[in-house]
Amino acid sequence: MFQFKRYSFFNLKLLFSSVFLLSYLISFSLTSLYKEHLIEKELDLKVKELQLHIDITNLNNMRDAKSVSSSLQGNKRVVDILFQVKSANEKQRDLLRAKLYRLLSYKYKIMKQRGILQFQFVLPNNISFLRMHKPSKYGDFLGDVRYTFSYTNKTHKSIFGFEQGKTAHAFRNVFPLFKDDIYLGAYEISYTSESIQENLLKINKIHSHFLVNKNIFKSKIWNRKNQIQKYIPSIEHKDYMFAVIDTTNHFDLKTSQEILIKPHKICIDKGVASLKKFAIYENFGEFVKVVAFVPIKDVKNKDILAYIVSYTKSEAIVEILNNFKYINILLFFSLAIIFYLLYKQLVYKKFLKTEINRKTESLKELNNTLEYKVKVRTEEQNQLLSLFDKGAITIFKWKNDKIWSIEYVSSNVQELIGYTKDEFFNVNIEYSKLINNDDITQVTKEVSDAIKFNTEFFIHKPYRILTKDSETKWVYDATSILKNSDGEITHFLGYIIDITEMKTLELKLSKLNENLQDEVQKEIQKNLQKDKILQEQVKLVAMGEMVGAIAHQWRQPLNSLNINIQNLDDDYEDGLIDSEFIDNFIAKQTKTIQFMSNTIDDFRNFFRVDKIKKVFSVKEAIETTVSIQLAQLKNSNISLEIIGEDFEIDAIESEFKQVILNLITNAKDALEDKKISNGKILISLEKEKIVISDNGEGIPEDIIDRIFEPYFTTKEQGKGTGIGLYMSKMIIEQNIGGSLSVKNNGGAEFTIRLI
Repeated sequence: MFQFKRYSFFNLKLLFSSVFLLSYLISFSLTSLYKEHLIEKELDLKVKELQLHIDITNLNNMRDAKSVSSSLQGNKRVVDILFQVKSANEKQRDLLRAKLYRLLSYKYKIMKQRGILQFQFVLPNNISFLRMHKPSKYGDFLGDVRYTFSYTNKTHKSIFGFEQGKTAHAFRNVFPLFKDDIYLGAYEISYTSESIQENLLKINKIHSHFLVNKNIFKSKIWNRKNQIQKYIPSIEHKDYMFAVIDTTNHFDLKTSQEILIKPHKICIDKGVASLKKFAIYENFGEFVKVVAFVPIKDVKNKDILAYIVSYTKSEAIVEILNNFKYINILLFFSLAIIFYLLYKQLVYKKFLKTEINRKTESLKELNNTLEYKVKVRTEEQNQLLSLFDKGAITIFKWKNDKIWSIEYVSSNVQELIGYTKDEFFNVNIEYSKLINNDDITQVTKEVSDAIKFNTEFFIHKPYRILTKDSETKWVYDATSILKNSDGEITHFLGYIIDITEMKTLELKLSKLNENLQDEVQKEIQKNLQKDKILQEQVKLVAMGEMVGAIAHQWRQPLNSLNINIQNLDDDYEDGLIDSEFIDNFIAKQTKTIQFMSNTIDDFRNFFRVDKIKKVFSVKEAIETTVSIQLAQLKNSNISLEIIGEDFEIDAIESEFKQVILNLITNAKDALEDKKISNGKILISLEKEKIVISDNGEGIPEDIIDRIFEPYFTTKEQGKGTGIGLYMSKMIIEQNIGGSLSVKNNGGAEFTIRLI
């Protein structure tokens, strides 16, 4: 008990002020610790959320890679080419490499659209055979830089994971390739970090950076011109480089560095040094920005080579900071009131003690006043406690008995469970009976384990409760264990948060990923149907052009028949008709009619529906196609010449003829449109190559790269569909397995290369 006689009123005020400030500082420190605890939980949730999205994206990419791998394993032509490589010399390998590149070019084009960066074949000795993404680079040894190839070539097993190569990083999927039981080598299907960033942005609305440890490269590598991935210094850490992508905004990078990264540089450096996932945040008043770091480990040594860094906003942290501010304001005024009352109480006691002998009656009055003030203080304390009844956090205090009897619950429990605070006390509602039957065992075990291991604070795994309206909700439950002076557990004090919306979003995300594969297959079928319709349209256009050719082909023999028949009267009157004349007349007209019949047979054979591959003469197929068009070419004063040696191919002959017809018709139309006198078309045959050229003015350089696009045409409206050259390229490259290209060489020059 203080000896008040030693202190003046001034000293008493100074003492109470000091104790008040000390009490407030202690309370402020405790609430700050609790605030930081809640923020750490939210940051941890942000990190786990980013990790989940990354894992889901990598899983989908791995499934996609396995699908592509299955298709490749079943491609007999690919397997046969790589089987031939085993016994081939360097010159033969060059031919086989070119053949494999042509075979897979279209497939690789589609794969790049799905985020696949590197598509590479490596021999069993770890020598690169073919890079589809860089066909001119081959023959280099990869065993010292690409662990994944060394692993697969050694074990003949697949391997998946992140790995840095010579010029680029990627999420690797490396598979072994066999023919029967013969091992042929390994091939990789690798996804870019940019594809993961695009998925995070498009699906999850998360903006991210991809950082790569620059120490894994030699310093000069970062500035190489042939670098597949462009890098710049990271704003987050001096030891990491930033992978530049199409959506990179350098102004935003500089702004983020100044206002978000620099203030937390020490914290970020410590987080990176810890080699663990972590996150930092910055409060901008109206919103909070969270930067989460998730490390990416090397597939070989599990060393951290990279980080995916997300930039998101957190409404939860904003709420935590606001609550902290309000609670501290509340604490300040609560303590001020309490200490003020205590101060007044002590002052009155001192005053009463000095005046007790001469103011007995006054003492009674002062006691009444004191009682009133105590009552006021109690009411004020209750009002202060009622502030905890607001907000999204529900406070519970349970007894340590068999049914967890509730001793205290905040009023906002009605918003969570539907029962009012009074119902919990008056109707004897047991909280344990509100827990879902499938979850009660888990919850009970967690409480038992906490007691068994003497845990002061623990967090339940999310579990379900049943509300008064029979609605199921998911809750987050954190509990502290309270003990008496003897160390016996008397109560459990905790808070519960409704996380039903978060759980619902998790289920929706899972369902969205399941439906993604179905949508991809539907789009593939639609594209196949479109290609079939385009091919039929080309066939109809070609048929129209061939009908015109037949009309030109028949015009001269019909005129000849007409003139010869008209001359019969004159020959008869002149007495020239005898048996020899009749025989000659019949033979001559029969020859003319047979020519016309052959023209019809050629037309019918050209458009015969024949989808069976067979070996046929290239020169004979071209001559058959040309014979139908000779009359039209002659009528337009265009000569056509076929030179070179004949060779055979294994393909669908009608499709090959259709391509030749399209290219000859294209040359004829160009010569007519440009009014070239003495037009010439030359068809040159070499082994596995056909060159069709004309002496026109060629194709304008600004459109030559687009002529194989569907529906692109330079002809007047109504004179061209724009699908002839597109379908010709599709037939040569997809159905026959060759290539079709064009360049200007005096005139237009189309080159067909056949495997």
